[in-house]
Amino acid sequence: MKRILVILASLFLSGAALAQDYTFTNNNVVPFGMNPSLVGNANAMRFGLDYRMQWPTLCNKYNTLRITYDQPIYKQMCNIGVSYTRDNEAGIINHNEFAATYSQNIRLQDEYFVRLGVTFSFFNNHLDTDLTFDDQYVRPGTLLPSSIDDVSETNVNFVDFSFGAAFVMENKLTVGAALYHIGEPNNGFDDLESSTLGRRFVVHANYIQDMESRAGLWGRRDLSSTYFFGSLNYQQQEALGRTYHLGTISAGAMTNPILFGASYKYDFASAYGKLNILSFMVGANWKGLQAYYIFDLYTSKKNNGSWSHEFSIVYVLPPKHYKYSCPIIYW
Repeated sequence: MKRILVILASLFLSGAALAQDYTFTNNNVVPFGMNPSLVGNANAMRFGLDYRMQWPTLCNKYNTLRITYDQPIYKQMCNIGVSYTRDNEAGIINHNEFAATYSQNIRLQDEYFVRLGVTFSFFNNHLDTDLTFDDQYVRPGTLLPSSIDDVSETNVNFVDFSFGAAFVMENKLTVGAALYHIGEPNNGFDDLESSTLGRRFVVHANYIQDMESRAGLWGRRDLSSTYFFGSLNYQQQEALGRTYHLGTISAGAMTNPILFGASYKYDFASAYGKLNILSFMVGANWKGLQAYYIFDLYTSKKNNGSWSHEFSIVYVLPPKHYKYSCPIIYW
């Protein structure tokens, strides 16, 4: 049966659905998802699979899949990673991103580092042409010509660059910033200025408090299996001439093999209705295999299906010659 989706033609012609990035709640569980400089921060071969269902009961639902691989090279002072992301909007628009990331570790002194990273991305956006727009309906059973004719392209390809930097106190503190979409590419299906993918600016800080002593005959550089963690991050991006501002505060604890936490997001941009989100996470790990589930509850919107589910699987394979692999920085 032919699918019929009734949406505003202006949604596509203005690029309204195209000018803002996908996002995950568990930014720090998603490997190098917050900052290109954090690629390779597990100091091991790492495989990641992340899936997000946003607003699953609404017609404008989003489904996002991200697959990643990263590892350190050359005495763990250089790091490389690749990723593929597929972001589907309402079953109508598919964004495909193929990315390669490189980062460099600069050792300041023992356990203190500066990390610099850059990402090169290739995007393919595809618009489903099997659509019916609301301006086609004049009376039941009668349709005007499709507004899809006003869209110049149904497939759009472009390249993009992003950069990030971070200061790292090993197994203790990470403070960083990143700038995405440096060239502000056009990622819409027309040449309108509103289809520009605005630059996204990110600042973040993560703190870990190990609950076991690091002292000893030789000291210990690895993280124990019991610790608390907390993080703050702020993101802003211009979309359709307006700028959204999103702040997040998160906290949790790890007691092997269970990890749990909570997070609160606050939208500072009143133009988007101040969508405030309370999130809960639970996870577990076993011999390098880590799995997480996150539930987002939109506290500013009730009884409208505006919740989300997020699943992550990470497998870390530390090299045999390196005993102390750094942990993934959670949340």
